Amino acid sequence: MPGARLGSRARGLVALVAMVTTVLLGACGEADRLITIAPHLVAPGAQGSVEIPPRPAPPAPPVELPPEQTSPAFDFAPAGTDAEGRRLYRVRIGPGGSPALVALRKLTPLFDVDGLDGPTYVSKAYFQQYPQRTSRSIQPGDEFMLALPPDTFVVRWQEERQEQFGHPARVREYVSERGDRLRYYLTTPFPVRYELESAETPGRSVVHFGPDLGFLLRTGRTDPLRLARLVYRVAEPDILQTAMMRQMAAAVQPGDTPALEVDRRTPYLDPVRAALPHAAYVEPVSEEPERAHLRRAVFAPDSGQPYLAVEDALGTRPDLAGLPEGQPFRIEYHWDGTVRVLYLTGPNDALGKRDPFQLRENARWAALYARLAPYGDTPVKWGAGEPADLEPFPTARDPQQRDPESYDYLLPGRVLVLTFRPVRFMADVQAEAEFRDLLRDLRERYREEIELVLRALDFLQGSRLGDREERPAQAAGHAPPWPE
Repeated sequence: MPGARLGSRARGLVALVAMVTTVLLGACGEADRLITIAPHLVAPGAQGSVEIPPRPAPPAPPVELPPEQTSPAFDFAPAGTDAEGRRLYRVRIGPGGSPALVALRKLTPLFDVDGLDGPTYVSKAYFQQYPQRTSRSIQPGDEFMLALPPDTFVVRWQEERQEQFGHPARVREYVSERGDRLRYYLTTPFPVRYELESAETPGRSVVHFGPDLGFLLRTGRTDPLRLARLVYRVAEPDILQTAMMRQMAAAVQPGDTPALEVDRRTPYLDPVRAALPHAAYVEPVSEEPERAHLRRAVFAPDSGQPYLAVEDALGTRPDLAGLPEGQPFRIEYHWDGTVRVLYLTGPNDALGKRDPFQLRENARWAALYARLAPYGDTPVKWGAGEPADLEPFPTARDPQQRDPESYDYLLPGRVLVLTFRPVRFMADVQAEAEFRDLLRDLRERYREEIELVLRALDFLQGSRLGDREERPAQAAGHAPPWPE
């Protein structure tokens, strides 16, 4: 009867709950283990990371000003400011001195106030106080006040020297009273006119190119490689520095005077090139024949670098010439498990849709992380590669395709960056293994209870089946029997 059957099902459900409760209460240790491994089972990869973070690099030492240069030909002393906020200096002419000499020693060739250069401006101030004098009658002991705009580069120290970065050049370097630095190129014609570093942004300077740049490029008297050496002041520029100069050379027109901001805190734009000298050691990539063209630099945790290791084919190359197409030329292994692949596209990349998992090497990368960071929770699996361009190189995307923003179809001979982020860590693998062991232990320890639970479930399922068989009869108009 339905009522009796309902009561049987209720009693069976109570018995089932009681048996499950008995199993759980008797397995407190297993419950604790399950709580520990549950995050790795529910969201693999969310808990993991290599547990050896790199230490930050030490801060750069403060820049010290060179000693102030003086001259017996004049005295130059600050005397406050005037009502207009201009800086005042008391100047006293000494033996062999002149206003023009004061300007040459204390002002730069860039000085320009009301259309007057330095020697003209200082001479005007002198003759306003000594109108009876001429350039031939200037006397030692003559004193006058010199008012300068508040932002004037007042020279503390200067030096002239020869340099050889891409081009032989005669350079005069100036340091101001407050720490500004100016490099003024005396060679003409020359690609660069001057470079200025403000004391407010130490380590960052702006290179100002001269109007002869376009002419020198078009006549072959300079080129992107020599410009990169000149601008970044390195013997062997990196690929980004050369590409930056190539981009500028393609855009400059005769008479143009472009400007470029340069970070002098590091000699290179390429962070890997800057990091390589700090590697603990270098080794060949011998475990994979297709990667034999790469060399692996390994970094210590206290190196201050963001890389665990870098596999690189560039070395000191200034460009990509000679590298094999259709192959990675660099693989970066970051401390957080992210792997960044720099790939030079080949002819086959233009033939079909790109595979997002192309170039992923789960087994090799996992083995490398486990070897180089054995005490960390190292990654064992990575997701699809996230594509991007490498600035300032031209894009690898084929603009002739239906979606020009897509990276599905690529142009050969271009650079493609693929970022692979870890989705599974060693702790996830260990948690899954421990969960399997936990289930095996529970099955062996509570075999009888589990069999009772399964029989109770079979009973309840059979009761529900019988209940469904009675419903057609009730729908045909037969009244259900009254429960006893």
